[in-house]
Amino acid sequence: MDVLSLTAELVAIDSSNPGVGEQAVVDRLEDLCRELNLPFQRIEPVAGRPNLVVTVDKGPGRHLALSGHVDTKPIGDAADQWQTDPFTLTTIGNLAYGLGSSDMKGAVAASLLALQRYSQGPGAGKLSAVLTADEEQGSGAGAQALTEQNLLPEIDAMVICEPSGVEEPWEALHLVSRGICCVELEIWTKQGHSGLSPALGRNAVLVAADLLKAFESFSPTVSHPGAVPCEVTVNPGMLVEGGVAFGTWPGHCRIGIELRLAPGMDETVVKQEIQDVVDQIAGDSAHVEVQYRPGSLGWMPGIELDPGHDVVEACQRAAAQVLGKNLNFRGYPGGTDATYFMRQAGIPTVTSLGPGWLSVAHGPNECVGVDQLYQSVDLYQALAENYLQERVI
Repeated sequence: MDVLSLTAELVAIDSSNPGVGEQAVVDRLEDLCRELNLPFQRIEPVAGRPNLVVTVDKGPGRHLALSGHVDTKPIGDAADQWQTDPFTLTTIGNLAYGLGSSDMKGAVAASLLALQRYSQGPGAGKLSAVLTADEEQGSGAGAQALTEQNLLPEIDAMVICEPSGVEEPWEALHLVSRGICCVELEIWTKQGHSGLSPALGRNAVLVAADLLKAFESFSPTVSHPGAVPCEVTVNPGMLVEGGVAFGTWPGHCRIGIELRLAPGMDETVVKQEIQDVVDQIAGDSAHVEVQYRPGSLGWMPGIELDPGHDVVEACQRAAAQVLGKNLNFRGYPGGTDATYFMRQAGIPTVTSLGPGWLSVAHGPNECVGVDQLYQSVDLYQALAENYLQERVI
């Protein structure tokens, strides 16, 4: 089985989320496991949203898992911007274009083929692929459910195979999964006839503009910075709703602001800082209600793996062998399932080591480097050999 052709098979199966979901792609992966003689378990904590755990057991030793998600973002409004068919993996030069090619069906294909190789050679311990549902929409049917309900086997370390390039391939070994905080501000002022606007005061949309401008320069506190450099980003204006009609001075507006969190940020401190900005800008000109999205979107903390952990050392040895270089440690720009695997289940987890680029994900003309796919199979095989054969219990 060739990694490029397997990636093409997976890209051809629509697993958009929200959309058709993961069922068809997991069905194909189960068939593949039968073809490759790889034992698997289908885990479905949410009906119709399957996860797949594939394990090669070679006796006593440690258990390493490679992790990937099988859902993708939908094509969305960008369908007419694709230069190729999103569901047909199209190779142009050294790039293979298709929805999910970088994020992250190419890595899923590579991890399964690495498992097949490991099953056929010498070694000890267990190597798994943990292939999850629902990562693109919060992981409620995937990693979150698997960890909260204790549905995973005992795993000593995990490497998430998300694309580790941002602009260049294999840019870094990402040890931080940033968290997220999504807040909505409901702004109320006096609605009235726009011909009387000076007397009506500042309308809700203008107050919203003042708040968005203030949050553009907002710098929340990182109370306990981690060992790996990681930026906090504040994204104002993710949602904007307001206005009634021409002639009506707007009395209501709603805006959404997203924070990407570094490890070591205190929820109480940051939320008080957000409230302080709101109070300072709105003053007496408006009533503003601060509302946080429910669940993990309202506050999901960032998490960091110790750079000295032995799975990190095994990753570096594998990178030196296959890629010919050591990788710098960085924080991942996006959130990943590492938050659940590490914080909820206590599994030491590398946030990202995989083919592709984050900069092409979630948009038209997503692609992955063909050579990166082949490197990934070699890299994951070398990683397993380095980590699992280092110590036999």
